[in-house]
Amino acid sequence: MTMPKAKCDRCGITRGGFRMSMFNQDWCCELCITIERRHPKWLDARDREANEVSNGNLNYEGIGLPPKYDEWAKLELKYDPELWELEQFLTIEE
Repeated sequence: MTMPKAKCDRCGITRGGFRMSMFNQDWCCELCITIERRHPKWLDARDREANEVSNGNLNYEGIGLPPKYDEWAKLELKYDPELWELEQFLTIEE
């Protein structure tokens, strides 16, 4: 689900669309969602949410961010030029 929002709950980016995280109820920018989808626990989080919704739990809060997620995400961004480009695109002032 995409929803208008002032800024990303994780990184503060204010441009582009925002989606809810699979891990928790953070509203995240395209960059943070792209990074999140690379995490090894993302598929578990997605499957768990699908099961909860199928069982009628439309207020599921997620499995929570994995331990040391922030450190892991910073390393993903640091070493991936594709993510750098996306970050630059979303932060360049026009």
